[in-house]
Amino acid sequence: MFEKFFKFSSMWEIESHFKCPVAGAILSVEKHRDILKKCGYNVSGLKSYEYHQIIMSKLNERNKVSEKVNNVIRSQAKKWMEIIDGMDDQQMRQIWKENFESGHVGPLMYAIVSYEDTTLDLLKDVYGEVHMKAHANMTGIFNVRKDLANNRAALDREKKKLKFKIGENKDLVKQRKEDAKRIAGLESENARLKKQVVDLEQRVVPETQDANARIRELEDRVVALNAELTVGTMALEKREQEFQAQSIEFARIRKENKTIRIEMDTLMTLLSDVAPPLCQIEPLCRQEACSHYRLCARRIFMIGGITKMKAYYKDIVEKAGGKFEYHDGYIKGAGMDIEAMVKKSDLVICPVSCNSHNACIKAKKLCNQHKIPLKILSSSSLSAVTQAVFSLEETTTLN
Repeated sequence: MFEKFFKFSSMWEIESHFKCPVAGAILSVEKHRDILKKCGYNVSGLKSYEYHQIIMSKLNERNKVSEKVNNVIRSQAKKWMEIIDGMDDQQMRQIWKENFESGHVGPLMYAIVSYEDTTLDLLKDVYGEVHMKAHANMTGIFNVRKDLANNRAALDREKKKLKFKIGENKDLVKQRKEDAKRIAGLESENARLKKQVVDLEQRVVPETQDANARIRELEDRVVALNAELTVGTMALEKREQEFQAQSIEFARIRKENKTIRIEMDTLMTLLSDVAPPLCQIEPLCRQEACSHYRLCARRIFMIGGITKMKAYYKDIVEKAGGKFEYHDGYIKGAGMDIEAMVKKSDLVICPVSCNSHNACIKAKKLCNQHKIPLKILSSSSLSAVTQAVFSLEETTTLN
């Protein structure tokens, strides 16, 4: 299958310091496990890093495991092997630069490091760039894990609040039922007393002073009961209003919790896409090595979005080395403030899902006027803002 690629070394023939990066970049954890099972290993109870340790121990010589690894890697790298076969150093550097920046590293890295005509300088550059990228990824992993921990804590707090409010609502419902029973009792008593008054009026002789006093007493009691009934009715109406307000708050909290769950799922996805670190060496702070290099000293100005999530938007930008400015999107009387912030920005972000129509129009006009890149987002989620911020090189001003 690979006879025509005689200029490319097998996995057990390439330099030892390239074996781990190549295997780690191309073989998933599942593929590690699958290869070991096919070679007769009992993988039950093994951890993911133990899969990798066993495979790496076999790549120093030709054997059943190294041949299977070699076949899988060369199958995925076949296209790149065909492309670079016959290329000079400058051509290979250009194709490496383009694909490294876009994240397509594994198969191309194997093709370059296994090619017999690859220069020593290019091999050094490839190893160095991949090595330092691993350090940057390690920083990204820790930041995402910290964000996840914060989100879990926020979710736990909201759950406690929700549980408390549900308990309050249950108490209100119980009290409402008790009030309804009491009012029904008062109404029944009132009807009975009214009937009693009518009966007494028909039986008592008007001239009898004692009878008149009794009638007045009963009438006073009826008035008092009516007043008590009125107070009870007003109290019931007030409790019904409180119950409705609690129901609206309950619905709002459920919606907020749903948004938090969606953001957590998104962050979990981002975490799963980040490659594991290759070593524990502390990174040097050069431009190519710095985890903040892509946004270093760039100003990101966001108009609109969810105001309560402003701190999360700011965290995304500033952890990448950028500077964050924010405006809530209500531009009445603040036109000059927005223009001043747009003029000093490197990128303007404007989510349409949480924004005023006038703010979007104003942002578009100012960005065109001052030649500032603008990104109109359909969503104000953390993932949408993250994608917009870290693709600055693809941004164009919208007309």
